[in-house]
Amino acid sequence: MQKPIFSYTRLLAGASLLFLGLNANVGLAADLPETATGKASAGLIQIATTGNPEGLHAELGGEIVVSSVVAESAGEATLNGLLDVAQDEHLAPMALVAPDGSIYAMVAPTITKDNFILVTTDGVARRMDVGNSEGTNMPFVVAEIDAQAQPEAVSGEASPGLIQLATTGNPEGLQSEIGGKIEDSTVVSDTVGIDALNALLDINQDEHLAPKALVASDGTIYAMVAPTITKDNFILVINGDARRMDVGASEGTNLPFQVNKIVSDGGTPWYTEFWYWLTGK
Repeated sequence: MQKPIFSYTRLLAGASLLFLGLNANVGLAADLPETATGKASAGLIQIATTGNPEGLHAELGGEIVVSSVVAESAGEATLNGLLDVAQDEHLAPMALVAPDGSIYAMVAPTITKDNFILVTTDGVARRMDVGNSEGTNMPFVVAEIDAQAQPEAVSGEASPGLIQLATTGNPEGLQSEIGGKIEDSTVVSDTVGIDALNALLDINQDEHLAPKALVASDGTIYAMVAPTITKDNFILVINGDARRMDVGASEGTNLPFQVNKIVSDGGTPWYTEFWYWLTGK
C-alpha cells in the first residue's frame, strides 16, 4: 500500500503559487532527476524562461514533442491541478521528453516567469521554479501531485464507513467519517468518462455502480461496484484517475487493495443490497 499524500498535493515553496491553496511540506531532492537538482544548466534555464527546449535537448538528448504530452502522461486533471486555470495558465507549445522518460515543459509566462512542469517516470507531476528570477538558478519544487497516491481512507485497515460503502453501496457511514457530499453515482462517469469506467467493470456480467456515490471533501469519489459478481469492490477516483478497489472484507482482512483482475466471488443478490440500503446495515 502506498503511503498517502494529504490531498495528493504538497506545496513546497514559491510564494507566487500560494493561490493553489496546497499544504506545506518538504520535498526530497532524491525524488528528482539530476538535471533538476543543484545549479540549473543553461538548457534548463532556457526552457523554463523561454519555453524553448532545444538547449536542454542538446544537453540531455531525447525528443522534442508537442507539450500536450504532459496531459497525456500525467492526466489533464493532474496538469490543471498544477496550473492557475482561472488566470489562463497553460503550457508553452513544445516539451522535451528526456531519454529517461522525464518530461519538461514551460508554464507559459502568464503570471510567472520561470516555472516549468516536470513529470518523472514514477508518475509524479511537479511544478518547478528554475530559480532564475530569484537570482540563484537553483531549481526548487513549487507543488507536486502524485496521481497514484492512495487517500488515507483506503490505506491500512478499512474503516466501518468504507466497508459499508463497498459491501452495501450506502455511502452515509463514510460521509460521516470524512465529510463530502452524497451524489448519484453517475458522477463517476461524468468525471472519468464512460469508457474509462466500463474498462473497470465486467459489462458482459452486467456490472454497474450502486445508485449513490460519495464525493469527499478533497474531490475523491467512492462508489460501490454493484454486487453482480463481487461482494466488496468499489470504484475510487483520484484526480480524475479511476481505479477498481477491493475493500478486503470477503478476504477477512479489511485491507483495501487495487484490483487488477476481476475475480468473481458470487456477489450478493440485488434484493439483499436494496435491503441494506433501506436499513443502513
